[in-house]
Amino acid sequence: MSVQEAAKFRKAIKIYDKSKAVSESDLKTILATGALAPSSNGLEPVKVIIIKDQKLKEQAALSCFMPGNQQKVKDAPILALLLGANGGYLTSEEFLTNRLGRIFSGETLKTNVRGMSNYLKSYPSPDMFSDEQTHLVASFMALQAADLKIGSSIMGGITPLQAASFFTEHNIVDPTKWHLSLGMLFGYYDDNIKGTSFPRLRIAEDEFVSIF
Repeated sequence: MSVQEAAKFRKAIKIYDKSKAVSESDLKTILATGALAPSSNGLEPVKVIIIKDQKLKEQAALSCFMPGNQQKVKDAPILALLLGANGGYLTSEEFLTNRLGRIFSGETLKTNVRGMSNYLKSYPSPDMFSDEQTHLVASFMALQAADLKIGSSIMGGITPLQAASFFTEHNIVDPTKWHLSLGMLFGYYDDNIKGTSFPRLRIAEDEFVSIF
């Protein structure tokens, strides 16, 4: 389907079919498309954690999300946690040398690392820079899932401090470097089941956009 057709197919799913799994190949396609999302300055300050294990997913539901999201996290076949690089890590020589070293070398690399670090520190919050990027990745993954006729949800309603403890307890990531920014769910659904999704309403075009 076209990009617009995928966008029209996509909607936020509230109730997932627990009995129908997403194939490994489809999940790989969704993740590969997410990795292709635009990334400011090519820094890619996003990490995606996939949880399919039911017991771990149930623990993640309680540790990472507010009550309104917990049941659908437990029910969906696949939970994706989208993490952003913490400001201190994002602006560090370690992180920036790794990313910018793909383009520059030698003294040019050192100069660009210093300049980029200073630029990122000028943000109201460097965490915000990373969080913006996670939303781009989520959009790309949601559209790719729609193209495969797989349902998805993009979720705020997170509990970052509790999530940090969850990451440490299960040795998932270093919470001094990464924080939870968004959650996503992927799976199949049955629209005949009441409450599976809500009507998708959008404001009029002339309210959404002004052209001068």
